[in-house]
Amino acid sequence: MSQARFQKRQREMQRAEKAKAKAARKADRLEAAAETPDVDSATSDPGAVMAKLEALHKAFDDEQISFDDFETAKQELLSQLQV
Repeated sequence: MSQARFQKRQREMQRAEKAKAKAARKADRLEAAAETPDVDSATSDPGAVMAKLEALHKAFDDEQISFDDFETAKQELLSQLQV
């Protein structure tokens, strides 16, 4: 096997491992969120949800949270608006 093929194979294996780790972290976050009931979400009015969404966007813009965490939290807030 040539050196270039070996290096490419190593990079592909590292990408696959990284993707598996990311999927596991996401599954853990979703499981933890499912286990802890959010009492506030059932009684939230649309104005409060919009304020939380605005704060979430500001935190993402200030790079305080990652894109994955932002998307997860955004979907949860948007689901509260649809109820």
